[in-house]
Amino acid sequence: MADRIAIGPVDCTFMQMTDFAAWCRQQCGRGGVHHVVTLNPEMVLLAERDAAFREAVRRAELAVPDGAGIVWARWYLRSPVWALFPSLIAFLLQPVTRVQGVDAVFGLADLCRSAGRPLYLLGGHTAAAAAAADRIAQLFPGVKIHCSRAHEYTEDGPPDIVADIRRTLPAVILVAYGAPQQTVWIERQRASLPAGSIAVGVGGAFDILSERLPRAPKLLRLLNLEWLWRLYLEPRRLPRIWRAVVQFPLLMRGYKRRNR
Repeated sequence: MADRIAIGPVDCTFMQMTDFAAWCRQQCGRGGVHHVVTLNPEMVLLAERDAAFREAVRRAELAVPDGAGIVWARWYLRSPVWALFPSLIAFLLQPVTRVQGVDAVFGLADLCRSAGRPLYLLGGHTAAAAAAADRIAQLFPGVKIHCSRAHEYTEDGPPDIVADIRRTLPAVILVAYGAPQQTVWIERQRASLPAGSIAVGVGGAFDILSERLPRAPKLLRLLNLEWLWRLYLEPRRLPRIWRAVVQFPLLMRGYKRRNR
């Protein structure tokens, strides 16, 4: 069952992965472009200060929880009992249901294969996107995959990239520009993209899919500590990790106090 609640300045819809897959099957082929945001704590913080990004998230058809911190926020905001720090410790033992970007990509690739329409990979590092495409093709034989050429991000296209997407008529467009760019880009280009397609911002999923960055061990995923694994792999992410595990909980505490 879908459950939509406010996480700070934006809404998020909580659902099982099977429900997300069913939603995508229903939307595929329907009129318009169906924009999906995979939401994490850093994006919520960004929405606090970036009006264009905040509006783009709000205009998206669906925002689903990608980061475990978003699931914690739902639990914490609704709890009349838990204080901030005890809730963070207790959350380590809570089962988490979320729509992780990597797992979602596999379901979307299968949807493309079933629909007989291509999967389009846009943005990201060229080598990572190509390796991700190879891996998806191995796991889902028969799926058609197109990768964009190497290019610089611009909000207006680039026009030849948009034309290529329109030519290939993909069922799903995976946009890996990172936030806020991917979310703003999809909203700006929505009217120019093929009708009946699903556009999903996937951040750094191509790096994980290509296995350039190994996925966190299962134990860390179960304990909602994937951020610790990413910090180990990429110490330069420390400022981003700080925002997700310190600033975001403090922001949620402020929202909870104001809404009592």
